[in-house]
Amino acid sequence: MASLASRLIAGRTFVILRLLLFAATLTCLFLDRNYWATLFLLASLFMGVWASFKIGHEDIERPFALFWLKLGDKLLVNTLFLVLFLRLLWNPAEPFPTILCTGLVALTLRNVFYLIFSISLLKDHRTLPLNTIWGKATNVALIITLVLYTQERHLARISMVASLVLMFATGIGYLYFYYRNEAARKPVSLATQVTFSRILLAPVFVWVFFYDNNLAYQDNHLIFKIMAALLAIFFVASDGLDGYLARKRGEVSLLGKYLDPYSDKISNMIVFLCFLASGYAAVWMIAVIFFRESTVETLRTLAAASGVTIDARRSGKWKTALQGTAVIAILVLEIANTLILRFAPGAGWVPVWSGIWAYTPYTLMSAVAVVTLLSGVDYFTGNRKVLEQYF
Repeated sequence: MASLASRLIAGRTFVILRLLLFAATLTCLFLDRNYWATLFLLASLFMGVWASFKIGHEDIERPFALFWLKLGDKLLVNTLFLVLFLRLLWNPAEPFPTILCTGLVALTLRNVFYLIFSISLLKDHRTLPLNTIWGKATNVALIITLVLYTQERHLARISMVASLVLMFATGIGYLYFYYRNEAARKPVSLATQVTFSRILLAPVFVWVFFYDNNLAYQDNHLIFKIMAALLAIFFVASDGLDGYLARKRGEVSLLGKYLDPYSDKISNMIVFLCFLASGYAAVWMIAVIFFRESTVETLRTLAAASGVTIDARRSGKWKTALQGTAVIAILVLEIANTLILRFAPGAGWVPVWSGIWAYTPYTLMSAVAVVTLLSGVDYFTGNRKVLEQYF
């Protein structure tokens, strides 16, 4: 009992100190003391992470007190973003901060919905699940974004986009928690959450890829090229991570088995369609990939109707590995090409590089299409018995 009481007092103390640090940061921004503002923000970040991960007072805090503590935290963070936005807006030497403005609007809407949902849930003696790993990651990303906006604009834009993605993901989670049917609710495992994240982030990839509203991805801003590459890396890494988590935590489920290949197809086809629009791939390549994926999924459906499970074949694993490698390679090499043309346009080897790069995406995507097609043939020849039941 004493331990719980001490945790509660320590947690409240850390939160109040964090609020005071935010207030001090706000004062420094008004006085144009960026150095001190950065120090206060870093201190608040440390306190927030320590209190959230080490003390964990949210789990034992009374709902009403937690509501006011979290509301104060969110309002101060929102105010800090507003001050930074106004500083850039009033500076004639700075372009209009589009990304910061988007983040400010998204953050404000998120906090408004938090207020509405929390009040409704308090009436039912419930609280939003603010101590989830995604909620914690969002809060950390927002503070890091504030720190970067006081020092480095380019990195701050990247961090702001990452914060937008996390706010979108956590917002979906809050909506699910608020509107879910308690009687029919089943717990969603961490592995399934990772799988869901690929589906949710697929539209975000499209937005990042075509941020400049130009089909020529080569003209996109370097920041968003980096963001697109990071999202692609996440798609590939999470493809193996969700299965590992499910096995490690003993959370293998029927939903995960069916959702995992579906999320893979969604994220991969989104990327390939973006490549098609930007000239990195030809129509026949995407058509072959789509034909293979749809026919193999049809084969799986026919097998499932007969009570047969089609296991992943080695050719399928090679196909998946090649697709992920090719996507990441193209996006990373495009970043390298942008940096080369920006910082070493007159170097003697640049024409050679440009000539090689001009054919690299097409060559990689051709290999992907061929291996994908061969993998489909392997699946059908290896599962002839399933087809014999229907033909």
